[in-house]
Amino acid sequence: MYQREDVNVGKLLKRLPKSVRDKVLADSFLDDCWSIFKKFDTFSKEKLEGQMLWKALLAALPESYRKAILSNQYGWSLQQDSVFAFTGCGRDGEAAVTFIKFPEYVRFTLALIMHKYSANAKVLDCKMALKPQEADHSKRKTKVVASLGPASWSEEMIPKMIEAGTDIFRLNCSHRRGGDFERVYPLIRKYSRMLGRRVEVLGDLQGPKFRVAELAGDPVPLVEGEVFEFGICKDDNDHIRPGRITMKSTVEQRALVKAAKAGIDLLIEDGLMKVNVIEKLSDTELKVKVVRGGKLKARKGVNVPDVEIDCAALTEKDIEDAEYLLQLDPPVEYICVSFAQKAQDLQELIDIM
Repeated sequence: MYQREDVNVGKLLKRLPKSVRDKVLADSFLDDCWSIFKKFDTFSKEKLEGQMLWKALLAALPESYRKAILSNQYGWSLQQDSVFAFTGCGRDGEAAVTFIKFPEYVRFTLALIMHKYSANAKVLDCKMALKPQEADHSKRKTKVVASLGPASWSEEMIPKMIEAGTDIFRLNCSHRRGGDFERVYPLIRKYSRMLGRRVEVLGDLQGPKFRVAELAGDPVPLVEGEVFEFGICKDDNDHIRPGRITMKSTVEQRALVKAAKAGIDLLIEDGLMKVNVIEKLSDTELKVKVVRGGKLKARKGVNVPDVEIDCAALTEKDIEDAEYLLQLDPPVEYICVSFAQKAQDLQELIDIM
């Protein structure tokens, strides 16, 4: 059985014919895959397995590869090799692929085909796609940044991560509470000295948050083509419900809705759902059309990549966190601004320094 890490997807996809490669690597390929997934996800479980996953995979693969598979050119073991290697499940595990991971799974299967077979279905040397592991970290030109959080910032785990090759530890200021940073930061410096490795620290400021409001009831289904109101909460009871999506009234979120214009996209829950502004009713109210649907739950993130929002990059919490990171002994080597839109946003941090 293949292991997922045995297949260098990025390298192998470059060996596809140009017409196929361009299609598979295009942004539109994601939407095509998600559309196919929904067609076969008849019970809206947002995951596929078994026969339905196999049918969806065949529908998503380029035609020439689909025909080759159906003519048994690659052997019937391909489905098992791809799904078990991708999910990491054993034969008795739940070898299911989720909605959000489906395009990645299709690309992985194509890479696996290139990994196992040539264009004439002859077995390739499996070592062709693998890079030899370099154990001497000093020879690496690229630094490894590892995020620390509740699952990894124990005194036992930090030295193991340094020995594994971490060059920079990222401290997410969203997690700065309860004295955790005060405990963890000295451990990083302590084990860096003990192990003789130069390890730096990056403090990642949280930045302003944009989220939808609470639900009035159950999660609201967003169906492609439906039109919704999208606006700032009019009062404490103006929650998300069928036909209306709301955001709480904060300085940042009012600025987001005010900056939105007809034609721009709003991405919800890391892009899992997408709506398009079809009309601006006021500085606090929009009319939107669902482009990519799903089930909308409370407090999911909202992102507007094509709009400059008129609000400060640093919140009061960010300023407090930056001042804390700078007074550490020694100070952190890097501070990351999470919502920089223009030069002035960086100057706000520089002024604190």
